Amino acid sequence: MSRMKRKWLGIVCLVSATFLYAQGTPPLVVGCIQDLQGSVSVTRNGKVLNKIDIGDRIENYDLIKTGNDGVLIIELDPATGMRGSLTVKPKTVFTVKTETIRGNPSTDGNVITGTVGAKVKKISGDPSLRIRSGGTVMGVRGTEFTIIISINNAVLVTCVEGRVQCTDEEGAVVEAFPGQVVSQKVGERLMAIPVALSSVQDFQTRWITEEIEAFKAQPVKALEQYAKAYSRYKKEFIAATDALLADSVVRQWKTEFSRGVLPSSRDPQVMKQKSQVVRLLMETRRVLFFFERIYYRVNEIETYLSSADLGKRLSTGDRVQTFLQQVRRDTADLERRTAEYRFITKLYALRNEGRDPVGFDATNDDFFDDPNSFFDN
Repeated sequence: MSRMKRKWLGIVCLVSATFLYAQGTPPLVVGCIQDLQGSVSVTRNGKVLNKIDIGDRIENYDLIKTGNDGVLIIELDPATGMRGSLTVKPKTVFTVKTETIRGNPSTDGNVITGTVGAKVKKISGDPSLRIRSGGTVMGVRGTEFTIIISINNAVLVTCVEGRVQCTDEEGAVVEAFPGQVVSQKVGERLMAIPVALSSVQDFQTRWITEEIEAFKAQPVKALEQYAKAYSRYKKEFIAATDALLADSVVRQWKTEFSRGVLPSSRDPQVMKQKSQVVRLLMETRRVLFFFERIYYRVNEIETYLSSADLGKRLSTGDRVQTFLQQVRRDTADLERRTAEYRFITKLYALRNEGRDPVGFDATNDDFFDDPNSFFDN
């Protein structure tokens, strides 16, 4: 991309954020699309956008999904307090948001599955950038790094400039920096591994290959656990989203949004409405945290199964192929419900001075940390 076009994209992002501030609305812009390749979709406000292009905005709570050949590069908006970009690589599902905490911008990303890279530096003040996968949180202030989530839900963090502070669910901290990568297998602690900067790319390739080979050795055993969890969390997720979508306040908020109406966050009626909706959001979030990664991972698993595997039976009595067909039939409805949840969370944040009602560390990933889990063997 030419230097002039990059400058223009930066101006577009700045104007977008300035307009939102001028209107008294909390900033919704995370950045602009700097580059776009292959199959990429963006879901916003409950719907998949019909068309996305270079220069388009990426807003809070957008869900970005890339196909086998898909890449999306986000140039960060000045409202994030950061200069630089996030790269969503092939076969990735990713969400991101920016809010203000104690007067400083804070940007949080969630890698549901796949690979995300970043190259960022702070502009001024004390902004923060955190990228999460499950219970592991990567915090940076200015650096170039990559986070990879494997089919086994293992995490690899590599850094070619600066430092990335990696924190696990127990609060243990290990840093990735040039010359040292951080890896975490399911059920294990964070591990620092010395790797020469010149060998990082080769190490990433070997790590991914080893993860795939470990999975392919017992794919049906892994799928067995997913099938059990899928059945349990699907029922809970549908019940939670049914309650959320049926709520009268939620319906009112959607109507107000369609009409361009945004009540004051200090309105007593709005405060009462938020207390009613937040309970429903929290219940949905509790289930979605596990369930969303399960159904995206099941779709990924299918690519590693042989024709012989498809004919095997699970403990539920279903053949593997039958279970996978059911997941494919369910996916459109599940993604619709997930999109609605993020839209309603956004409507809440708009009435809450831009702040998310659900904390970054809302829950732990106990499905993958089950001591009897395939992923812990």
